[in-house]
Amino acid sequence: MRLLRSYLREALPGLSAARPRMRGIAAPEYGTFVFMGVQSKRIYNVDVYYSDVVDALINWDGGAGASATSPSSFTAPEDLILSDIAVVTGGTDTKKFQLLRNNQPTGDFIRHIPHLTTNPNRPQLRLGFARGTEVRAIQKA
Repeated sequence: MRLLRSYLREALPGLSAARPRMRGIAAPEYGTFVFMGVQSKRIYNVDVYYSDVVDALINWDGGAGASATSPSSFTAPEDLILSDIAVVTGGTDTKKFQLLRNNQPTGDFIRHIPHLTTNPNRPQLRLGFARGTEVRAIQKA
């Protein structure tokens, strides 16, 4: 490596010998949205896949696990409260989710960092979704 740097310095004197910086390489990740039924108190753990692409929708588990080909929405089977979001790690290009209720922004942005799976003190959420509501989330920078 030293020999290569030395050669490059001699061959290309105008270029810096500094190491190149990593650029925004998308790092797809997984997470879980935890909903609780208002009446039934049932817990719905819905896995998600996010591609780490700005302004792309996240993909929700449609029954076979969350992946790039999973549905881009989750339909609330009853009145639900979104109580927790746990993501494996934050994205490289995206830093938060914008939640949508029937394709209308709720005004809520969920940042990745406080919701990491390794954080035992994730903030508690209390966002409501009526039965039949299509829940979506957009990845934001």
